[in-house]
Amino acid sequence: MFMNTVSAMWSKWWSVINEKKYGKLDLADIVAFSLLVLSALLFRRAAKKSREGTRLPPGPRGLPLIGYLPFLGTDLHREFANLASVYGPIFKFWLGSKLCVVITSPSLVKEVVRDQDTTFANRDSTVSGLIASYGGHDIAFASYGPDWKKMRKIFVREMLNNTILDNLYELRRDEVKKSLRHIYEKINTPVDIGNLAFLTAINAIMSMSCGASIQGESAVIDAADFKKAAAELMRLLGKPNVSDIFPSLARFDIQGIERDTKKVNRVLRGYVRFYH
Repeated sequence: MFMNTVSAMWSKWWSVINEKKYGKLDLADIVAFSLLVLSALLFRRAAKKSREGTRLPPGPRGLPLIGYLPFLGTDLHREFANLASVYGPIFKFWLGSKLCVVITSPSLVKEVVRDQDTTFANRDSTVSGLIASYGGHDIAFASYGPDWKKMRKIFVREMLNNTILDNLYELRRDEVKKSLRHIYEKINTPVDIGNLAFLTAINAIMSMSCGASIQGESAVIDAADFKKAAAELMRLLGKPNVSDIFPSLARFDIQGIERDTKKVNRVLRGYVRFYH
């Protein structure tokens, strides 16, 4: 209809020009025709730019404001497999204001995580992730850039260097010996191997990084508490959060995830200070 109006105005203009009846073409016609032509050009340009700028993969339609959120079940892998059978190996859907793109083929995974890894390196962090990493200032949650490259360089050079690991072999062996000695002293007594193994790993890491470890009868109990706090942090990091889907609601902390993450962070920070 819009283009038909422009076409009609153009026909009127052209007929008047051909008949040389310039007096019949008043100022209102000229202004209206100019505005219509300009609007048509701008509309066409905007539509073209929109198509070029939002070249998104296909995907299911969602509801206003909440997107596809109500239609996702608990078995996400099954839901994604069903969507892939309909829309192909790459598809999109919206969760609130967040755009989600899912890839399901090995070739696309290779393209994303290896061939184009720097392009897809950054993504929105969760509320719990930002709190756990003190604002995204660690190697796991930091955005790709100069700071992340510097942290990675230090991490690889100072912690994963083969020479350094070989030099610290005695520290790791000492921690394993202490754990074996603890088991030997507890003959005929139940021993929680899980907590003891966790304590051994933590002590080995802390011994190599800051030269300290926790010992004594309370060590296993402390390790159990530390393990429980770490497991709780992992649970909070993986728990769906309304604040992540609707950032405007983050200030209300509806599910209490921000509060709980800060609480766990304080517990873990206390253990780190104890080692120091």
